[in-house]
Amino acid sequence: MNDSLNPWTANKNANACDESLVFDLSLTINGKKYTIPGANVKQCHIDAFSYGFTSQLGFYLPNDQRDDELITSFATEDLISVELQVKAVHNLPDPAPKALILKGLVTQKSVYEQAYRQVSGAPVLYRYYQISFADPARVLWKQHYPCELYVDDTFSTVINAQVVSPIDLTLDFSPLDEQKPLICLSLGNTETTHHGETGTTNQASFYDFLVDYLARNNGFLNYDYESNAYTISGDEAPLQAGTAFLPYEVTRIESRWPETPRTVMRLLNGTVDSSKQEEVDNSLAVDGIKHDVMLRHTIESRFTSRKDLESNKLRKQGQQLTAWLSQWPMQDFWPHKSFSMDKSADGSTFLHTSKTYRVNALSISAVALDDSPEHDVDLEYTQYRLVYKLSGHDSTSPQPALPKYQSPRYPLYVEGIIVSEQGEDDEKAFDVPSNDDTGQFEYKVNIPLWDLTIKVLLEPDFLNPHFYFPFYRNTKLLLGIDLLRAHVIRVLSWGEDVQLPMATQGNHILFGKNSEDQTSMSHVYEDGKPVLAIKRNKDVDTELVQLEEGSLILQTCEEE
Repeated sequence: MNDSLNPWTANKNANACDESLVFDLSLTINGKKYTIPGANVKQCHIDAFSYGFTSQLGFYLPNDQRDDELITSFATEDLISVELQVKAVHNLPDPAPKALILKGLVTQKSVYEQAYRQVSGAPVLYRYYQISFADPARVLWKQHYPCELYVDDTFSTVINAQVVSPIDLTLDFSPLDEQKPLICLSLGNTETTHHGETGTTNQASFYDFLVDYLARNNGFLNYDYESNAYTISGDEAPLQAGTAFLPYEVTRIESRWPETPRTVMRLLNGTVDSSKQEEVDNSLAVDGIKHDVMLRHTIESRFTSRKDLESNKLRKQGQQLTAWLSQWPMQDFWPHKSFSMDKSADGSTFLHTSKTYRVNALSISAVALDDSPEHDVDLEYTQYRLVYKLSGHDSTSPQPALPKYQSPRYPLYVEGIIVSEQGEDDEKAFDVPSNDDTGQFEYKVNIPLWDLTIKVLLEPDFLNPHFYFPFYRNTKLLLGIDLLRAHVIRVLSWGEDVQLPMATQGNHILFGKNSEDQTSMSHVYEDGKPVLAIKRNKDVDTELVQLEEGSLILQTCEEE
């Protein structure tokens, strides 16, 4: 790694400064809180974003004059909660700024024990602990892989069902409250294809699913560092006003502009009855450069909704700003705070003059100037080589800031059984009522795995249009379920009495409700000769048309 980019070699970074810092650190394991003296922390790196944070730190604990009480609980698989507060020490304004607060869960940990062999018994006098931790939703939902089905429900219900302590989440995003006929979570490392094969094709967690949903629907995941709480909304969190920075507080500022979309997006609806091509307005597009999106929506409102969604994604991103500070901020400062420069003290020709930026990320590295275990041991604070970088964007141009994610893979394959409200329970009746909202005809299919009944569109599939064979009651199907809809992959079994003995080498079509009310059309071989028969029966009343070697039989009778 290039040393200039390595947060652990901050003393080689031109943007580094020396700063006295207080690290108020505590670990909670099985309800017991362990407090770590601030100067024992020898290195810390924090990446704080508008949606959450990750952090790594290392600290010493002595084991000579007093026992190390942490080691017994630390050296287990028990969940560890972390609370870290970081603040400056000297030359603070009145009132003093609030500390940067991180409350999260440990993901990885290690401990290094140094034996002092020159001392009798070679005791461990110091232990060096290292932990990685992150905000609760990232830690827990990154390991959460549910496969669940919801019927006539909302995404609010789906998300709230995944909330566990200590995740604190508020939903304030109108698309989440729209009722959907079906919502399917298909998450996890393995899935079974409809060919019966198994492969590791889907590694998206619930955290990935949530971020993917927000990215597709122009949503924001906002994390509040003071309350350790999340909000999902259609806007950025309220901008928290801050004091303008003076020139001596900043060592370097860079402005950049992300690549601007230059394409004209066209939505192409490829249906026969509703075909159309519509452009999404982009004032910065170059004529002739296209981004075509093929859709197949038979319902006009769905096409319109997709167009509105794509239009809203074409936000002007505007100027992005990165700044390196020469000291720990002398004001309350974390993501969602404003950043600006004092225009009375800074030159008027700078690009950032008279502009206010929203801070969406902090990168903080602090490495103790003296990282020996004995230096300032158990004191409240010590000196660090500090690199403090912030990133932000023009506060007048809202921009979703989301973590990297993997999109979930669909469909999920599961078996279902056709449900029919037509006919008697023992009849092979079909039931495909028209949907009141869409006008489309739909099956009702029960999914035994979840004991839920969903609606599946009646489609001709691969049959010639001359044929009309709806699935009847208790037909076993393999379904492919996407996020918001399901479709039939194939039928899994023959109907009752349809399959013929192998010795006949026969083919058979069976129409009707049950064995007492049906019509059979069969072609079989008897003594190696073909026999074609059409037989209709209603209770004991039977009609038969049969063609065989040398004869044509037309028969009507009553059979006992």
